[in-house]
Amino acid sequence: MQPLIFDISGGELLVVLLFALLFFGSKGIPDLARTMGRTLRHVRDASNEVQREIQKGVTDVHRSVSEQRNTFQKSIEEATPKLDQAEPTPPKPPEGEKE
Repeated sequence: MQPLIFDISGGELLVVLLFALLFFGSKGIPDLARTMGRTLRHVRDASNEVQREIQKGVTDVHRSVSEQRNTFQKSIEEATPKLDQAEPTPPKPPEGEKE
């Protein structure tokens, strides 16, 4: 026989359901299922919220890095023409000396 869920076979699942029926009764099982459903929904919603917050943080970091890269690139581009213009001229030999 193949396992159904989480390595639980059909016989084991039947025993678990029988104990749940005996412990909670036929009227308590729907309430238990409803409570478990709500709990799982809250856990899923909280997990989604955490994922959204993490994604928001990642987006903020990417945006900040991109802005810093653009600022750095602009400063390099602005400094490059100044360096080209500031190229020193070769020194003149003192008067009286021959080249």
